[in-house]
This record gives sequence, C-alpha cells and structure tokens, in this order.
Amino acid sequence: MGITYGRYAFNEPIPGGLWSPPYLAGLYAILVSDRTITPRPFAVVYFGESGNMSERGFLRSHEKYPCWIRQAGSESTLYIAVYLMPNSTVDQRRTIEAELINQYKPSCNSQSLGLGKSFWK
Repeated sequence: MGITYGRYAFNEPIPGGLWSPPYLAGLYAILVSDRTITPRPFAVVYFGESGNMSERGFLRSHEKYPCWIRQAGSESTLYIAVYLMPNSTVDQRRTIEAELINQYKPSCNSQSLGLGKSFWK
C-alpha cells in the first residue's frame, strides 16, 4: 500500500526495530504512530536522504534519534518509510528532501543544520 508525501510514494511504514536498510539510494521518512491522523495513523518527524542506506547503523546512532524518541515516546512507536531512488544524484535527492521538509515541516528536521543534511555521508 505505501504512504505518500507530496508526489512521492514511500513504501509501507516498517517498525524501526524490524527495518533492514536497502543497499540503494533514496529518501527516508521517520514516522511516529499517531492515531489521531486518518486514514494513515502516522506523523512524519524527519526526512533524510542517502546514497546507500545500508552504509551505517541506523536509529540509535543517528544524531536526531533523541528528537525522534521525544516525539514518539519510545522506539516501539518509531516507523521508517523509504522512497527508493536508484541511480539518483545527491542533488536530486536533496532537492526532493528540501521540498518535503518545506511542505511538511517535520519537527526533527532542524533548519539550523541546513536542508540536505544527510545521515549517511
């Protein structure tokens, strides 16, 4: 089924503890469970991009993990959705990332870090 942000169809949200990062480039959305949102009970708290999502460990080692946990309440209510962009350039991914951040204003995307700040470098 998946979940759509803007013009982009992300995969079905996966609980953070069950997620296996793909060996591909793309965008990722960190979501928290929010039963007040219908029809999909997820609120996006962070958008990021990567040239290879499997390069580094994920969740706890991310600099924004504390923010995600504050928003979610616990790791058990964190979810990840991915928009794969194989063969994309960093500029292409950062452009879409900036578009989504601007449109949805996720609480954990700090403008002070600058748009396009990526977890995986």
